[in-house]
Amino acid sequence: MRGRSGRFASAPRAASGLFSAAVNELCWITLQVPDLERSRAFWREVIGLPEKSYTPAWVELELRPGLMLALHPVFYPNAMIKRGYDRGGPVLAIRVMNLDEMSALVIRHGARALGSSQEIPGGLSRDFEDPDGYVFELVELRPGANPA
Repeated sequence: MRGRSGRFASAPRAASGLFSAAVNELCWITLQVPDLERSRAFWREVIGLPEKSYTPAWVELELRPGLMLALHPVFYPNAMIKRGYDRGGPVLAIRVMNLDEMSALVIRHGARALGSSQEIPGGLSRDFEDPDGYVFELVELRPGANPA
């Protein structure tokens, strides 16, 4: 909304608290998956994300309080044509205590390593492709390192 000067005016502040709730806050990341139960098991049992809700058409797993990983059946098949880096899109980074042990675990459960471990500021990371072709990253931070 433009003020009299022609510049954009700032949003009005609500004395009633109408605008006090956070907006533009990421609440979930959704992945289309061809086999909901297989994906649910991978993210819940292998990665260790707590399940917050489940229906045969929607699963929510908690990444951290207030932020969910949502899984649902494929509704747009063309989105599943490419895999790994070729698919594009966001990469989920999961903090782990031991990168080597967790790497071996996810590989045993159907993930594919997309390269070797690499140095990052504050630690090490390694990229993987989950059983559905999405890229995720395991991150081991050195003691005292603070994730952004």
